[in-house]
Amino acid sequence: RRDDTTSTIHNQDMKSILLLLHFAAAKAFTANYVSESPGLREGVSIWAKKEGPDVACSSPISNNSRRSFIINAGCMLALTIPGVCAADVDVSSLPVAVPMKQFVDPKGLFSLSVPQRFFTLRRAAKGDLPDEKTGKGRRGASIFTAGDMVKAEIIAVERFPTASLLEEQGIDTSGDLSTFPKIGTAKAVAELLFLRREKDQTGQQSRTRLLSESAKYSEDGKTLEFQLRTDIDVQKPELLLEQEGVSELVRLTLAKATLDSNDGQIMAVYASALQQNYDGPDGDALRESVASFAVTNNGQK
Repeated sequence: RRDDTTSTIHNQDMKSILLLLHFAAAKAFTANYVSESPGLREGVSIWAKKEGPDVACSSPISNNSRRSFIINAGCMLALTIPGVCAADVDVSSLPVAVPMKQFVDPKGLFSLSVPQRFFTLRRAAKGDLPDEKTGKGRRGASIFTAGDMVKAEIIAVERFPTASLLEEQGIDTSGDLSTFPKIGTAKAVAELLFLRREKDQTGQQSRTRLLSESAKYSEDGKTLEFQLRTDIDVQKPELLLEQEGVSELVRLTLAKATLDSNDGQIMAVYASALQQNYDGPDGDALRESVASFAVTNNGQK
């Protein structure tokens, strides 16, 4: 016969195990189906509103964040376990979705969502904007920047002529440049974009490289996505390990370039963060920013 203490510990362990299993199942399920099932998102949102503030995990569902939906779905399933109530669910260790805000370009060229805490800067001075024919300006091809300087997280939007991307590398521009596959393979075009951006950067020699396997086209060939990795020199890795828990500094950049403006210009968004932040909720927010990036069709086809 087990005493009461042993029985209590056993019950708590079982609750924890069941909670983890339910949360894992909810996350796997929503990762595959939530984008195709808006009804599921709406259902959990209604549940959260109905239960009110007494339910520890009824944070509001954001249309811009699948992560918050996953958390709520996991909590809802956990609360269906017999003997588990809201007070038993410890949400302090669950990932927290980063609040987002929408930025719509005042000149009507693009829109995207960025973390709420980010500053935003839309370049307007004549010398700061890239030239329509060369794509070059005092700030390179950059027309927009957002970021968190404390965490060294940056989102940048660039705009430059498709022809200039090729001319700089001595490539013939007389053919059809309306889609990326007509220019080259996904890896080759990503390399061209990477080299052009590196040329615009100033300062010390870069240790950035293209992650070749990440380069991929959309089905219509109008969009290219790829990733970059930058290894940052660390003079005292032991001290960094003691203070930050890592022995190396790596910056990861997610990029998306598009020809959807149909005006002979490439528009690209770059979102980057240190790897320790990129692997957490901040990385989810940056991926959401890149996914939300949309440009205006200016009518030339």
